[in-house]
Amino acid sequence: MGLAASDVKWLFEKLRKLDFLSYHSEEELTKLVLSIKKTSFSPGKTILRQGQKGEALYIIRSGTVEVWAETPQGRKRLAGLAEGENFGEVSILTGDICNASVVAEGEVQLFSLPPDELREVVKANPLLAEKMADAISKRKGVRALGLEPAAVSSSRLLSSIKSFFGLRN
Repeated sequence: MGLAASDVKWLFEKLRKLDFLSYHSEEELTKLVLSIKKTSFSPGKTILRQGQKGEALYIIRSGTVEVWAETPQGRKRLAGLAEGENFGEVSILTGDICNASVVAEGEVQLFSLPPDELREVVKANPLLAEKMADAISKRKGVRALGLEPAAVSSSRLLSSIKSFFGLRN
């Protein structure tokens, strides 16, 4: 079952605004939107688990989630995310494990984009890997992932992204 027209329109607007997808063409975004699925999570349900590989890029359609990390000092709440915000992109772009867990605060509806679909778009336009790595490395939210900005260089991310997507370094 496909997405409702209102969901498709909403998704195009959100994807165009995501820093690491803003360079994609209309055709590339259309391909991504057609592969996105809408799912629901009940309150308290873990969507991403720290230490595991991410399964998708998630965009919150409705509801809120909390981002938590297990640290040497104990469990720490890193952020709360709401409608229009996204998570899971670093893991699906690099193949790295998730640095935090994401839990539904209440009833949450999410759009999920599997990495295989993004991989096909990036393979068709390898320059996107550079732009995506640069956008993520410049993000204000890098610190919220439990990483220091200095530790997340554009070149390291580019190398990880190219490797994950099967592109030459």
